[in-house]
Amino acid sequence: MSARENIAKNIEKQLQTMTNPQPGLVSRKYFDFTKIAITQFPAILVTTNNETREDIGMDLRRANLVVTLRCFVRGNELDTLKNEIIEGVEEQLETQRGRDIDLSANNIHNVTTRISAIEVIEREIPLAEVVITVNVLYTYKKGVV
Repeated sequence: MSARENIAKNIEKQLQTMTNPQPGLVSRKYFDFTKIAITQFPAILVTTNNETREDIGMDLRRANLVVTLRCFVRGNELDTLKNEIIEGVEEQLETQRGRDIDLSANNIHNVTTRISAIEVIEREIPLAEVVITVNVLYTYKKGVV
């Protein structure tokens, strides 16, 4: 399995264990947020996006993988709900900044995770969306990932 896939699965799994607020749905499979049940809010869609890579030695590369978290909330106090989901995601990702990936199986190391951007998308009330951009930086041996 690729490093990209391992990182995405790790983030999805970690967000599924979030408790404050507890997501009703965390998925890497696309879902129509206007059609999910009220009990599935807040909902988080995890997607991998662009990745940049650079050589840092004869046999090493550094990669920066962008992971997008589309967070959907529903309710009357949308501003509060948006702030709570942002804080909850940030705290949850902070618990495993190194992604706890098995280094020997994937040959990746020096993994760090950071939130680089937060964007609020206007939706029709009672729905709101927050897009959290996460950068996962890691080093790997050329030809192994």
